[in-house]
Amino acid sequence: MKNKILLIALLIAAAIIGSIAGTGAEHIEALDWLAYSKHISISPFELNLVIIKLTFGCDFSMSVSQILFMILAVALYPKFNKMLS
Repeated sequence: MKNKILLIALLIAAAIIGSIAGTGAEHIEALDWLAYSKHISISPFELNLVIIKLTFGCDFSMSVSQILFMILAVALYPKFNKMLS
């Protein structure tokens, strides 16, 4: 269980750091490809059941730098796991 939590924490941290790196790289001409991202979303829709109203929707976006940082996190995971064991 502890190993799964570590992997999830590393992936979340890598996604956040990758997002920051991608945002910073978009202003540098040689690195602007790191900021390239795709956006997938499901528009929010509402389900009204008289006594309860539910709203559903989903929004997902991933950039090249986030993918690279997440790959790096998976590659470094065994080292972090060994350090904490």
